[in-house]
Amino acid sequence: MKGLGQGLPKVFLQTGDCFFGVQPTLVTTVLGSCVAVTMHAPKMGIGAVCHAFLPDSSEAKRGAPEPQICRYVDTALQNMLESMDKVGVPRRELVLKLFGGSSGIAVRGMEYTSYDIGRRNVEMARKLLKFARLELSAQDVGGSQGRKILYNTHTGEIWLKRLRQVAFENLDNGGNLGTRF
Repeated sequence: MKGLGQGLPKVFLQTGDCFFGVQPTLVTTVLGSCVAVTMHAPKMGIGAVCHAFLPDSSEAKRGAPEPQICRYVDTALQNMLESMDKVGVPRRELVLKLFGGSSGIAVRGMEYTSYDIGRRNVEMARKLLKFARLELSAQDVGGSQGRKILYNTHTGEIWLKRLRQVAFENLDNGGNLGTRF
């Protein structure tokens, strides 16, 4: 991974968190059934990313305060879009990408049930983005493998490694950095 985000501050995004980068930053996270949605404003060189692990905040216990606004796909996307609005990014200029939502071994045989959180997370993200009239420019979702992503908030580039693979696979530069989106 030599040269990837060299010299940039690095942040590891925990489950249930969002990151809004006005300064160039390399954000890393590991996804299973969780999803990461990235938003990039190319003209301003800023980006945001979430690591949401449940689809819908309406399923939360009533009356309990939510300590992590980005725990749910719906509130994470709302928070990220509101943050972009506050800094003056027109929504038509956003570049959006979606990753994660794997089913994993535990769900085999129960796909398309309420137990398949990965599928539900992906469906919620797609549904909300469609409602907001926003399109995805890239995605790598579903399946049974986890993913590790590295996101450059300044350029919007994503490098992805599917877990349980022996090495990074890069379609853009000879196979040493990971799949680039």
